[in-house]
Parts: sequence; structure tokens; C-alpha cells
Amino acid sequence: MPARLQIKYEDCSPLGRLILQYLEEQGISMNRLAELSGIPQPRLRGACFKGTCPTPETLRKLARVMDMHHLELYTLAYEGRIEKLPEDANDNSLDMLMREMFETAREMGLTPPKIRPSKAKIRKALMELGFHSKDEESA
Repeated sequence: MPARLQIKYEDCSPLGRLILQYLEEQGISMNRLAELSGIPQPRLRGACFKGTCPTPETLRKLARVMDMHHLELYTLAYEGRIEKLPEDANDNSLDMLMREMFETAREMGLTPPKIRPSKAKIRKALMELGFHSKDEESA
């Protein structure tokens, strides 16, 4: 059983809350997660708190161990720092869309592509998801 964490949930960023949840679900300590990911424990602990900026390399290392894509962790780590969208944007924010895509892919047992898809493939996928041009909207 892991040692009781000294980090309070309410002091954590969204990334920190995910890390604490992961530790609890896996039954491991912060020290063990740091060891598995190759991140110094103080840096990992620091990444949990509100207002911190973990490096992209830290997020990549952590994502590998947590079996997540680093962009999922990136959106959580920088959630509070990304400029808020206008009120009328509703649920169309990029970070929510990214998380939903990765969550769905994980549920389906899919892994992200090794190379970036072409613009044509991205356009086709967006059209299949129901995106449409502004011209079609006004018609």
C-alpha cells in the first residue's frame, strides 16, 4: 500500500488531480511513479500543483507510463493558461475535443497515428463528424 500523499486534492491542477487518481488506482506511490517515468520526484510532485508549467518532456515521460497520449496531459497541464473561448463557443473548445478524441480512441483500443494525417484526410474525417462550411450553414 502506498504511503499517504502529502498533496491536497484542492491544491492540484487538473493534471495533478489526474496524477493523484492514477496513483490511487494503481496503488503506487509518487516515488514509484517518478522512478517508472524517469522524472525526478520533486519535479513530478511540483507538476501536480496549480500554476505550475511542467515541461513537454515531463509530460511525454509521464504519458508513456500512464498509457496516455502526451497531448492529453498537455491539455490538462495548460488548461488554466489557455485563453478562454467566447461564451457562444459552448462545448466546442479544442482541449475538450482533443480529450474526447483520445478517450474514445483509448476505449476502442486505438493508438494515435505515427505520422500526422494529411489535410485531405483530416477534412474528410471532420465532414464525417458533421462539420460543415459556413456557406452550408446559411443555406
